[in-house]
Amino acid sequence: MQRLCECFKFFHRITFLLLAYNAVLAIYRSRENCWDMAFVISCYAELILLFWCLKKYEYLGADAPLEHKYRLKVVVWILTTLLTVTFAWRVSQIMPLCLKIVVWGMSGSVIVAGYYAFFIFNGDVKGDNDYCKLGDEKNELYDQLNPEEKV
Repeated sequence: MQRLCECFKFFHRITFLLLAYNAVLAIYRSRENCWDMAFVISCYAELILLFWCLKKYEYLGADAPLEHKYRLKVVVWILTTLLTVTFAWRVSQIMPLCLKIVVWGMSGSVIVAGYYAFFIFNGDVKGDNDYCKLGDEKNELYDQLNPEEKV
């Protein structure tokens, strides 16, 4: 199992190398247009920072201070918002007005949903919803199922 995990770590490195190669190639192709080059550099920097913050958040233990976790969540949300706005700005440049409104509306909804998911949503789905009690002892329908149907 350890060998399999090491193989996946290798895939992460290959992915980042391909991302860096693609960014360098895009920067080279856009060397004539400074706005295109700025777009590629900013997207690459935002992605690298986002992945770094997510990895740092992933390695925080249960004993990590809540303030530190909250700060990382704020940074991750800001980076995803920045990346969403950057892509929406770039895509909306080539769209007609009615599709620009759609692109910015979708981007705004993604940003608001991300804020809700990071900072408002509790995460205790089973406790918040009465209909999500399939494995609960009080559920009579669950008790009536045979073991094959429960799987």
